Amino acid sequence: MNFLKKKKILLVVTGGIASYKSLDLIRRLQEKEVDIECILTKNVEKFVNILSFESLLGKKTHSNLFSLDEENNMSHIKLANNCDAILIAPCTANFLSKMANGSADDLATNVLLASNKLKIIAPAMNSLMWTNKIVKNNLTCLKKLDVHVLSPQTGKLACGTKGSGKLMEISEIVDELDFIFSPKILNGLKAVVTAGPSLEKIDPVRFISNFSTGLQGYEIANSLAAFGAKTILISGPTNIEAAKNVEVVEVLSGKEFLQHSIGNLPCDIFISVAAISDWRIKKTQRNKIKKNNINNIEFALNDDVLKNVSSHRRKPKLVIGFSAETNNLLKNTKKKLIEKGCDWILANEVTDDNAFLSDKNKIYFFDKKKVYEWPKMKKRIVALKLTKKIVSFFKKK
Repeated sequence: MNFLKKKKILLVVTGGIASYKSLDLIRRLQEKEVDIECILTKNVEKFVNILSFESLLGKKTHSNLFSLDEENNMSHIKLANNCDAILIAPCTANFLSKMANGSADDLATNVLLASNKLKIIAPAMNSLMWTNKIVKNNLTCLKKLDVHVLSPQTGKLACGTKGSGKLMEISEIVDELDFIFSPKILNGLKAVVTAGPSLEKIDPVRFISNFSTGLQGYEIANSLAAFGAKTILISGPTNIEAAKNVEVVEVLSGKEFLQHSIGNLPCDIFISVAAISDWRIKKTQRNKIKKNNINNIEFALNDDVLKNVSSHRRKPKLVIGFSAETNNLLKNTKKKLIEKGCDWILANEVTDDNAFLSDKNKIYFFDKKKVYEWPKMKKRIVALKLTKKIVSFFKKK
């Protein structure tokens, strides 16, 4: 999702050792189609050549408080009003102090005082500065004024020490901005999503599983969270990292999927995306099974998570399932919709270039009245399209 597209962001770069990283930030924001204006404080040029900023931006930067533009508008008033947000990155301890105390001794601080727009800071400083009580007090003051703080990370600092104070990774800053601008239409709703494969243990070295990567479930969880839902993701083993605002519960077996799915009721939205094995081993062996004893393995059916949630006395307002098939996709999915008692079901045919081993999905969307064919698209777009349908559902409610 790109909630930053066409947004106008005024970037204030302050003079610190991390100033050069703002060039990468500009580049990443341009990739997101953000309209950027840039103010450089007077010490920035001690770290980075101003020409580097202007070459990248394709326009002039701003630094002089008393300059007049071609229309005789005072630049600080125009800059203050003609943006969706003001981002200070990096934000030094000195500039943080100026903001907290209402200083107005240069263009950047005048713009901040003259603006009622969203304000975001990404601090970067020495670890002793970051933990200093004065800095902490300034941060507390700014948070009370609804300034978003993108907290620095722990790592090796320019001064050679290791500790907190390192500028948040540029990719993470962009992700945080994307979330800040995301529509919070699902605020107040709780969503539970299952994702990934189950792993059914046979003995200490073997298990039953499948080729699910978990990508579709993670994209759906991230999308719901971006739209404001409190999102819990119950995940089998994957190599994917969920968004920071998604609560992840790691599980292995179908039994654990069921336990945590029921345990997280009541909720408003339940989406069963996980590829949970239909079968489990009746009795897991303590020791490795030898080849000649393979016939001793007995299988048992796993409890159906989607069906259990749909029939539960605390059934969510909206229950959605996924149906992965290799043949008779529409017929089998319609049957599942009825048998499992869910409200909607998304059918996807498992092929070499679709579903499990792909970053794309070809979906047939079933509700209780009709089937809708969706074009093949990235799983991220499938997640966004489904989220928008969920938004419409709750608007009608």
